[in-house]
Amino acid sequence: MKSLLAMLLMVGSASLAVAQEAYPAKPVTAIVGYLPGGAADLVMRKLAAVMAPKFPAGLIVDNKPGVGGSLAVSTLSKAKPDGYQFAFVPNSNLALSPQVHQLSYKSPDDVLPVINIVSFSPVMLVPTDSPYKTLQDLLQAARKSPEGLSVGFPGVTTLSHLNLLELQRAADVRFINVAQKGWGEGGPQLLGGHITAAIAQPIEAVPYLKSGKLRALGSFSETRQSGLPDVPTMKEQGQSVDFGVRYLLIVPKGTPAGVVKYIHDAAKAAMETPEFKKFTADNALDISYQDGSATREAAWEDYRKYTSVLKQSGLLK
Repeated sequence: MKSLLAMLLMVGSASLAVAQEAYPAKPVTAIVGYLPGGAADLVMRKLAAVMAPKFPAGLIVDNKPGVGGSLAVSTLSKAKPDGYQFAFVPNSNLALSPQVHQLSYKSPDDVLPVINIVSFSPVMLVPTDSPYKTLQDLLQAARKSPEGLSVGFPGVTTLSHLNLLELQRAADVRFINVAQKGWGEGGPQLLGGHITAAIAQPIEAVPYLKSGKLRALGSFSETRQSGLPDVPTMKEQGQSVDFGVRYLLIVPKGTPAGVVKYIHDAAKAAMETPEFKKFTADNALDISYQDGSATREAAWEDYRKYTSVLKQSGLLK
């Protein structure tokens, strides 16, 4: 009897090992909540390219823009927890959006954070031929003509939106707030002169800053960003506004631990490659590794911090 039980346990263990080794046996989809060409899309596509050897059946990036990027989390939260879908999202989608919108998820605990990838802070941009050479120029003009100056940002309840709301409150100004589906929409609007200024992510801004098509008026960061040393912070210019962004991978709750570890390890290995390090350095992004537990804790810290800001702005649902 004992030998039969031992044999059954061995067979069971072998079957489990085979099942774990089989992942990923088919293509895996990485969901991004913004249009192609935006920061989340660009970073995930580079990450996917470096992670590709770990996903021989394919790693597909699927753009699902909407609700300030939260559509991606809603889609992911309802997906089968088998590891064949994960989402690449900003911390705002977990900590800010569910406090404002009626969504299929209510808090960071309705999904499973896997790993934090990069961090950065948005910047405010104007065309190079804009009459506004400094942040003060823009703020003074807004005070004189609050109905005439428009600022674009990548969706309601993104951290770019929160930074804009806080800047308006701190500086006692009002802009026409123009919500977009990401830089794929906002960039052409700014370059085409349809809006006065825009809040964008460093990776979106860098090519245009280097080419001389856009000028940065300020960074929403605590200190000057290493990749943008010439761009002054809002704080340096008298406006204490500095909500930073982190990008992380999440999977549905209930995803097997072995699969979560596989995705975590594949992403972490990609982050440590010279190719990905060069990509982040070239685009003013900071690699900021946190494991799933630390990422979840940070999301909850953000959740509590944003609650008070949302109350002040009247956006808290």
